[in-house]
Amino acid sequence: MKRILSLTFLLFGLLSCSESSEPADPQTNPIDSQQIQRDIETVKSLVMQSFDDIWSDLDTQKIEAHHTQDFMLLENGVVWNNDSVASYLIRERESMKAQQYQRLNRFDFLKSEHHKHAIWVAYHNYGTWVKGQDTLGTAHWLESAIAIKDEGRWKLQQLHSTRVRK
Repeated sequence: MKRILSLTFLLFGLLSCSESSEPADPQTNPIDSQQIQRDIETVKSLVMQSFDDIWSDLDTQKIEAHHTQDFMLLENGVVWNNDSVASYLIRERESMKAQQYQRLNRFDFLKSEHHKHAIWVAYHNYGTWVKGQDTLGTAHWLESAIAIKDEGRWKLQQLHSTRVRK
């Protein structure tokens, strides 16, 4: 009887030790629907803010805040990275100053998907270039973005852009 009790206590002790006392890894836990929606809205805001800061304000300092280090933009057969985006912004800023125009952005989001560590969004992107009250030009792109968590913040890792012809 003593032996059975000893074995029972030993087995019970081993089982209780095998359970982890550390909290569950949030990366493996399912995300609740409210968090999913908050994350998607955060990424949609990230897309809009990045276009305002980078493509409208031509602010090279904002690239790091909105893009991952390995960011890639695929646009009409051309591959861009953070360096090529910054070079473009510097050139475009000179033209913008000389001509005194600005770019306005509007987005219509089509679909989004949350995949724990990444969010994908598809949207129409409309750009309008204005000088005072005059519209200088417009453009329409069909785009998608992939955002990932980078140091605790959502950042854009990839954009894919196709010009929509009128």
